[in-house]
Amino acid sequence: MSSKENEIVIQHQKDLLGTFGSVIDERIGMKHSRYVIDDFFNADESIKPCCAAVPVSADGIYALWLAAEGTDPNKRILYLHGGGYILGSLRGYQSLGSHLSSATGASVLLIDYRLAPEDKFPAGIEDVKTAFTWMLENGPDGSSPADKTYIAGDSAGGGLALASTLAMRDEGLALPGGVIALSPWTELEPTSTSFEENNDTDPFLSREGITGMADAYVNSQEEKKNPLASPLFASFKDFPKLLIQVGSREMLLDDSKRVAQKAKEEGCQVDLQVWEDMVHVWQGYAPFLPEALEALESIGNFINKD
Repeated sequence: MSSKENEIVIQHQKDLLGTFGSVIDERIGMKHSRYVIDDFFNADESIKPCCAAVPVSADGIYALWLAAEGTDPNKRILYLHGGGYILGSLRGYQSLGSHLSSATGASVLLIDYRLAPEDKFPAGIEDVKTAFTWMLENGPDGSSPADKTYIAGDSAGGGLALASTLAMRDEGLALPGGVIALSPWTELEPTSTSFEENNDTDPFLSREGITGMADAYVNSQEEKKNPLASPLFASFKDFPKLLIQVGSREMLLDDSKRVAQKAKEEGCQVDLQVWEDMVHVWQGYAPFLPEALEALESIGNFINKD
């Protein structure tokens, strides 16, 4: 049985979905949605950053360093926020990024990658490649080589973490030591059975919403099958170790299960964690939600067991 705090989180997501639909004027619809999504994790006043954010230019990509007390400046995580490739901001993710830093002992670089429909696929991937290359040689204390690096992200950011690492592998670039995907979106077309099975349990996502975001992200319907847009169709040969966390309530549950199975079959070291009764990106509700703290601790174990 999940915690009593989880019921509050579930209701928060339901209420937020209602706020999304409160403005129907298409002329300001995108602006409205981008403001509203910044409240995705605001289920309780205790959900706030645990360290300061330091702005930086990651070779022209606007970013924030989040380094909790006692973290290693040479152990670095590049974090990619969610939002369906069209929403999400650094402001809405400072709390999650800072608690991730605290749980892992790593410094977190949260980047403002380009969003659709202004900048469609593969603009975000190019930004991730630029920022990761920069992070290899620059930390929160200035210019210095990294000892350990990881790429992490949630939802669309989780899919982008997978896709960007695949792109860097294909181009022969330096790769992270591991990838952490939280509730990742791995197939742009909503074909998985969990879209039907979890239709009544997922308080936030919908098939209609997923389809709309996918259409805004790509340049054509055919592009939805591109492995760098839908990592489910990629080969995971020579891919770094992978941690996937997903909630059992989520419509995107099968996106995680299917890509984990494919990666395992192709020789990737995969740790798939399905968390009972958890909603989309529950990790961002730390420290209010006990299960969020437990999930972040598990990420810390994944990073620090080497």
